[in-house]
Amino acid sequence: MKPFAKALLLTSALVFSGNALAQETLVFGTTNPEQHPINTGFLTPWAERINADANGAVTIDLRHGPAIANHTNFYDRAVDDVIQIAWGLSVTNPGKFGPVLVASLPFLVESSEQGTIAVCSMYEQGAFDSAISDIVPLLWVEFPQASLHMNGRPATSLDDMAGQKVITTTPAAAGIVSAYGGAPLSFGVHEKYEALQRGTAEGSMINFTAFAAFRLNEVTTDHYIIPLGGAAGLVFMMRDRWDGLSEEAQEAIMRHSGCEGSRAFGQFVDQWEASALEAVENAEGHTVTRATEEEIATARERLGPATQEAFAQRVPGGAELVEMFIQELEAAKQ
Repeated sequence: MKPFAKALLLTSALVFSGNALAQETLVFGTTNPEQHPINTGFLTPWAERINADANGAVTIDLRHGPAIANHTNFYDRAVDDVIQIAWGLSVTNPGKFGPVLVASLPFLVESSEQGTIAVCSMYEQGAFDSAISDIVPLLWVEFPQASLHMNGRPATSLDDMAGQKVITTTPAAAGIVSAYGGAPLSFGVHEKYEALQRGTAEGSMINFTAFAAFRLNEVTTDHYIIPLGGAAGLVFMMRDRWDGLSEEAQEAIMRHSGCEGSRAFGQFVDQWEASALEAVENAEGHTVTRATEEEIATARERLGPATQEAFAQRVPGGAELVEMFIQELEAAKQ
């Protein structure tokens, strides 16, 4: 073979090898079954848009189900590089995401979109740096306010929790149950069905988005809608993994992420919550009671300051975080 031809082949091989090395495949552990509404409605389309837009600079490899990562170990799986993109709720790992739990306080958030914008803005201003400087959030979302759900027992006011065992997921929610004479229990969302079915618990605090995915409509009958606190979720990468991406890959991901991408996530969740609530209202054997403005005001006056003070005492800089969250929620309404 002539020297020129050899050189040409060598150059082509190096170019091909360089392009291959430049491409990055990131495993995204969604933790939920493939047909879960959050996957079909938002996370899968989000990843597909990035793949289509990245022109080969990065590929997101979606892995559904709890085998590779689940609701409680998603952060550890990202740390161990089993997955490179993780999804999870801050309330399932309060030791890691303590400051972010400000988003779980009751009586403050009016919509997922509003809460999402507020939380993302707080992150961009460095409010959570003390806890999560090792990660790069790609998307934030505020899940809707929890309501009270009972199984075979009335749920027409918060007083109906007296003497009942009620599953909660946040310290604020546990405080509310105790304040009304109930016994708060701690179960993961995937454990609630069995606990309610077997009578280990008589009720639960959760939003309606969880109903279809975890079949909670089968083990609840009565529902009292009152804003008992939400929860912030996030899609993220470990910072060292993010820093190792090419500039092209980072730009492709962020074109669909950040606070604008998060706003779309919040809008999706608002629609999801409304649809899930409508399904429960129209289902046979279910009774839905909406709290009046007076009932909400009374509960807010009784519980709001106490839950905020408890958070402020539990989390370093908590009082400032509460004040900032309230300010960002007001700004988001505009």
